[in-house]
Amino acid sequence: MEELIAPSLLTISDACQELRAGHIVFLFNEEQPQLICACLAAQFALPAQMDVVNALTTGRFYALLSGAKLDALYLTPDSYDPFQSKLSTESQALEAHFSAEIYAEAARSLVDPTTKPEDLPERPVFRYLRAHPGGTLQRPGYTEAVLDLLRIAGLEAAAIVGQVINSDSVQAALISVQSIQRYRQEHLVSLLTEIQLPTALATFRLRHYQELATEEPYLALLLGESSALQDPAHPPLLRVHSSCVTGDLFGSQRCDCQAQMHTALQEIAHEGRGIFLYLPQEGRGIGLAGKLQAYLLQEQGADTIEANQKLGYPVDARNYRCALEILLDLGIKSARLLTNNPEKIQALEQGGITIERVALETRPTSTNLQYLFTKQQRMGHVFSRLDARLSQME
Repeated sequence: MEELIAPSLLTISDACQELRAGHIVFLFNEEQPQLICACLAAQFALPAQMDVVNALTTGRFYALLSGAKLDALYLTPDSYDPFQSKLSTESQALEAHFSAEIYAEAARSLVDPTTKPEDLPERPVFRYLRAHPGGTLQRPGYTEAVLDLLRIAGLEAAAIVGQVINSDSVQAALISVQSIQRYRQEHLVSLLTEIQLPTALATFRLRHYQELATEEPYLALLLGESSALQDPAHPPLLRVHSSCVTGDLFGSQRCDCQAQMHTALQEIAHEGRGIFLYLPQEGRGIGLAGKLQAYLLQEQGADTIEANQKLGYPVDARNYRCALEILLDLGIKSARLLTNNPEKIQALEQGGITIERVALETRPTSTNLQYLFTKQQRMGHVFSRLDARLSQME
């Protein structure tokens, strides 16, 4: 049986570490502190943990899932009052009781991407609760708090919970629904992992952040010690780069994205310190499908702005709030930003970071010349090399 830890209140970071380690975390509501639920990430469910949950709770197990997961598996959740902030108590306990092995196997099957509705047991093992899609930002309930905490931890949004019979029997650390809600209100991203990333240019530290609302990945490549990057007297080079599958990955000549990415990384490596943020903002934020549709219109004569507008998209759908939060998490208060885009400068300066612009220009080609010209004339981007190229053509 799992050894319980000494009583204390967990921080969000500590609770995430416990869940990632496959441990049980106990949640309570600050308005109803006597109502405690034992929570276990479904992907780590083992018989030993299920035995612990069973010993401490009513023996009625709930599987807390996102709406998307419930719908994909054709599962019907218990009804609940969306304005209450407590566990559903409307359903009676399941008549059947199962072994810890069966509970654990059923829990893990809920997060197995190969599981199909017909693979689930005919007799339900759990009762199911659907989380509000807005999480604790919309409904501060146990279901939403548990799934928010799992997302903050970078785990699958599926948990097994049980309501504790006697709160005095809980000897493990607790975390409140409200503390999770406050974290969601104050943060857009959470840090999941940091690794060493050797490349042909240098060995970077790679930090993987995840946007809490969308679960999109945000990557920060760091070169140099943290103290050096945070030195306001010597601001580091910084590149805030929007992802571009066609350019970054395949070397498309429609844009200058790959050239800018390579140049920025080379400049950072040459200087020996700097930050490269890679943001999931394909096609200036309209996504890959939207960008490819826009390319089709460009082949018919529209420029990059006209194509977006004809498809009903903004000219630039990006925002830099997540990037700003990552930079503040890294302790960055000033930077030399590799960019030609004045909107990036404005966004970071409005967020409290002192910015010095460093030009990031690549050699224009006959294929992307019109694209760059449109960005210069209609979006205010700064290109001195483009001016020289246009002068040669006149």
